[in-house]
Amino acid sequence: MSRRAESRLRRLAPGVRADLLRVLTSTDNERADVIRQFHERGDEAMVEVLTDLEADEMLRLQVIELLRPVQSRR
Repeated sequence: MSRRAESRLRRLAPGVRADLLRVLTSTDNERADVIRQFHERGDEAMVEVLTDLEADEMLRLQVIELLRPVQSRR
């Protein structure tokens, strides 16, 4: 993951970080449903981001690790 991407993730508001972490750690079916919901709302940027993360499991795991609160990483 690029430093730019890491920096952008770290700057997300706490609530947004928590929501994204919840989505990324949910089941495959739940993640697919979230992608469908964003598509139905016309938010293709989020569809693209989430679809890219679905296509690259290692990247999804890296993002999860970055989003986890510091105390839970120990």
